[in-house]
Amino acid sequence: MNTTGGLAGRLLPAPFYVIRGALFLRAHRVLWKYAAAPTVIGVLILGGSYWLLYHLLSRFFDAYAGGAWYQLVLYYLLLLGSTVLLSVVFFFVLTRVASALAWPFNDLVSQKTEEIVRGTFHDTPFSVLQLLRDSARSIGHAFKVLGIYLALLIAALLLLLIPGVGVLLYTGAGALISSYMFAYEYLGYPMDRRRFTWKKKQNFLRSRFRSVIGFGLGNIVVASIPFLNLLFIPAAVVGGTLLFLDLCVAAESRPGQMHGSALTRERGP
Repeated sequence: MNTTGGLAGRLLPAPFYVIRGALFLRAHRVLWKYAAAPTVIGVLILGGSYWLLYHLLSRFFDAYAGGAWYQLVLYYLLLLGSTVLLSVVFFFVLTRVASALAWPFNDLVSQKTEEIVRGTFHDTPFSVLQLLRDSARSIGHAFKVLGIYLALLIAALLLLLIPGVGVLLYTGAGALISSYMFAYEYLGYPMDRRRFTWKKKQNFLRSRFRSVIGFGLGNIVVASIPFLNLLFIPAAVVGGTLLFLDLCVAAESRPGQMHGSALTRERGP
């Protein structure tokens, strides 16, 4: 198997893999047609949320729109600031929804990325019926993961009851939970193709916890930038696939770890 960029690629800090995914997409135009669907879904959901927030908030702040010029300036500053703030707050959920709906297409992007890296290509015949079956199963699983994510965030609200440091603790817990869930999702596509069980996935992620959390934090930073996050999903899918393959290659040199060839080999249906 070819490495995804040699030694320099394997030593690349995990938070930057989403950027590496974007660069990989730009360099391999063959992936663009596969990335088109998740990009469109992301634009519709996230872009639609921006539009809806803007119009709802514009009505709320109409009282500041009239009068002197400084009131008009204040109106637009409040409107822009509120839209950006709420978008950052809600992007976690909205991105998860967009990724859930785009799961079958994201898996295809991940598969084609791995084929480019490994230098092996599979011309799988297209089947509408199989696509519908896979879509129903994968979207259902994705929304289950979304439910777990929301449940964990809601449970973490209890930290706000701690005087003094509650907000700080909740912010840290939220960042940790979100990082792990982002990493679980975008590292999950190659793991699903290898029929990893839930337990095997968790073992893989826990044994590489620093890289997993680092990758998730990188995703949070990029996905929290308004408008840039419209193009975030395909880059995260590619970046997660590249990181998974690099982690598997690195495992070959560590005694006591599952051999890289066992991890990188896809299993048949």
